[in-house]
Amino acid sequence: MTKELLKKILYLALVLIWMLMVFMFSNQNGEKSQGTSRKISVIVAKIFTHNQEINEDEKEARIEKVDYAIRKIAHYSIYTLGGMLIYNYIRTFNIKKTKVILISILVGIIYATTDELHQYFMDGRSAQITDVVIDSLGIFTGVIIMYKIKNNLYNKNSKGEK
Repeated sequence: MTKELLKKILYLALVLIWMLMVFMFSNQNGEKSQGTSRKISVIVAKIFTHNQEINEDEKEARIEKVDYAIRKIAHYSIYTLGGMLIYNYIRTFNIKKTKVILISILVGIIYATTDELHQYFMDGRSAQITDVVIDSLGIFTGVIIMYKIKNNLYNKNSKGEK
């Protein structure tokens, strides 16, 4: 087995593991999904309200605000990782850089869309176009990050720098 084929298999495996992880999060019902993010939100809210005298209603309102932000940041972050992984895999094919970028973004957006459709069929969950947009921005960010990293490494190596 060649080094290139091993690299292709490894990158594909990483993409599939990422997709499975996203699928598993999306497969949670609304209550379980909310519980997962709420644990983090309570911790973050406590940090921001440390040493403040606030009643339970105010505390709950702050947790709700933090929870919304945490959920959106999680969408963006996990899809940024996905964009990086998809880009690395697509890059193993012998195609132009611009096509690698476009195909990677397209694959990521398609997956984000199918992920939201999947959530639509889960108890207590919904499909939201805003999440597809946030996921797509994450994909775009991940692809651009990997493109810049690979491009900088290539430029350094082609100049003989280490």
